[in-house]
Amino acid sequence: MPFVEELVTLVVDGYELTGWQDVSVDRSMESAEISFTLGAANPSWSADAKRLRKGRLIEIRTTPAQGPAKPGSGELLCKGYVSGYAAKYGPKTKTVTLDGKSKAGDAADCHPVKHKTGRFEKKTLLEVANELDEVRCGFKTDQNLTKLAKVQRQPDDTIYQTVEREARRLGLMLAGEPDGSINITRAGTKRHAGALVLGESPVEEMDVTLKLDQKFSEIVGRGQRSTGTGKDALRQEERETDKSVGRHRPLLIYSEGDWSKTELKKRLRWERLRRAGNGTTIKVKVATWRDEAGKLWTPGLLMAIVNEPEDIDGDYTLSAANFRQDDDGGTIAFLTFVDPRAHGGKKAAGKSDAVFDAGAGIEDEQGEE
Repeated sequence: MPFVEELVTLVVDGYELTGWQDVSVDRSMESAEISFTLGAANPSWSADAKRLRKGRLIEIRTTPAQGPAKPGSGELLCKGYVSGYAAKYGPKTKTVTLDGKSKAGDAADCHPVKHKTGRFEKKTLLEVANELDEVRCGFKTDQNLTKLAKVQRQPDDTIYQTVEREARRLGLMLAGEPDGSINITRAGTKRHAGALVLGESPVEEMDVTLKLDQKFSEIVGRGQRSTGTGKDALRQEERETDKSVGRHRPLLIYSEGDWSKTELKKRLRWERLRRAGNGTTIKVKVATWRDEAGKLWTPGLLMAIVNEPEDIDGDYTLSAANFRQDDDGGTIAFLTFVDPRAHGGKKAAGKSDAVFDAGAGIEDEQGEE
């Protein structure tokens, strides 16, 4: 796969600003926000750039710098707001640096002050999110959501915090989308083209990390319902085990809401899977922002990865992508992969060593390991 420079354009108030020498964009299944930093030395568009000091809505677009590519006509990387502007002056130079986040940043930062009660009954998580979304970042889902008996917002919760806490009991992720929205999702079955193989282009580096202290032999959950009597309402206790941990190493979690036994059990399994994902990662530095088919690296998609010395040969989910481009390093991306089940997906194909196996998935039978 040949090295291909990307033509990055920032669009603000209809103006297209190019010539960025330093670009960094972060997108992840782990975050509702997409963040960015852009820098340009001696920018010829200084007058137009001043409008960026006012927190304008912007778009960052990119297209391969081959042939007659038109600035601003490429794929959307991020739609959001500039949150930081810096201009540095030297004897003969001027450097402008911007940073910001997608529209979802407002949902992460802001409280829903318009909703009168913060209480919801018999509504899906998407319906709850849309009622709280007074900043209009936009929520969507690609999952079949069932109605929740009740949801109660905590007084200090931001919009995001209320939705994320409820997503935990359902085994769902809140992932930022390029259009600024938040997708209530899980890892799926769609995939990137090709494979990333140690020692072959476009792979420049591959790091394999196992953090065994992220795992616990037994995760115990305790809670209490707001109504009802008896053990299932007043003295809830459920357990989830991780047989890969060879010693007694317990973790206690208290229910974050008014949950049923089944919901509490799913919350514990989600905790185990999330810890497996955080503790077992494959990080790959590649010399391109795109896969073999020309698609931008997209968190949530599967990718075939082969690293023979570490006994890795199988499909993994892209957890995070950091797109970078500058005069020194060229056009590169830093990709982080995890077992698909750590993001709510199903066991993927492959023959990797069992040490990289996250265990039973969120929708597997509770007794399966």
